[in-house]
Amino acid sequence: MEKIRIACGNRGVGTSPLFAAVEGGYMKDHGLDPELKFYEGHPRALPALVAGEAEFTNTVSPDVITIDLRDDADIVIVASAVSRSATYVTARPGLTTREELRGKRWGVLARGDADHCTIAMAFERWGWDLDADARIVPVGAGAPKLDLLLDPAKVDVVIMHSPEPFQAAKRGWNLVEDLRRLDVAFQNSCAATTRRFARSRPDVVLRYVRAYAQGVYRFRADGKFGIEVIRKYSGETDREVLEASYLYFSQLMAGTMYPTPEGVTAAARMLHRLGVIPRVPAPGDFIDQEPVAQLHREGFFRRLTGLESQ
Repeated sequence: MEKIRIACGNRGVGTSPLFAAVEGGYMKDHGLDPELKFYEGHPRALPALVAGEAEFTNTVSPDVITIDLRDDADIVIVASAVSRSATYVTARPGLTTREELRGKRWGVLARGDADHCTIAMAFERWGWDLDADARIVPVGAGAPKLDLLLDPAKVDVVIMHSPEPFQAAKRGWNLVEDLRRLDVAFQNSCAATTRRFARSRPDVVLRYVRAYAQGVYRFRADGKFGIEVIRKYSGETDREVLEASYLYFSQLMAGTMYPTPEGVTAAARMLHRLGVIPRVPAPGDFIDQEPVAQLHREGFFRRLTGLESQ
């Protein structure tokens, strides 16, 4: 059994592809013994990967692009669970329509983070001016995330990831816009490693991607399993929140599993728009499609979907 360490940036639904692969036993089926190491956010989990504290992570493309260009890192996305935006625009009590959100205070954890990119992407689709139609308010860290973001004295509007929007609704905040409706390519939840590890241990990367894909397909097809995964890792116990979170995220999962060049480019364009990176780089700098391509060539997905016997 090969011991692997996985850096986890959160316990939310966005990391459920990884959690499903672990809870379904698929890592061990492929000879991998996973150790989950938890960090406070992707901006801390990714440096741990670079430093050799872990071999894999579940992340999102804006954070991969940022650290690779800023720190000359070599993180690479090897499989995609979700290639579209999977967030809600959530607003304080009294704000119920998109138009009411113009000029309001939009909360993010930090400027230039993935949620700031999502705001820029949504504004582009809506024809809004990011500089004129929003005041970006970084809330930082040091307290529970929901408490920081749902402070009506500082913030009017927030981009939220499951289960947060449904938890916020329980506190009286309004779900104003479902950004899945934009249907914009955006490399969201994905499996990543470093290029140096992928070069030195391609066999382990391939086994990891196999297990990851099995977790993704199981999560989407098995609602009871998926809800239990969310409950275990998020700590949420409200059945209504759990079901809403599962339905929201699972509908976006699976597909070909290829990391998406278009989705990476979309994220890079937003980072460039925000001044986080100096240029829009080629998407191939951040993705490696070969592990998923090999699975397709060997008929893995035909077997996974029952078209061929195991």
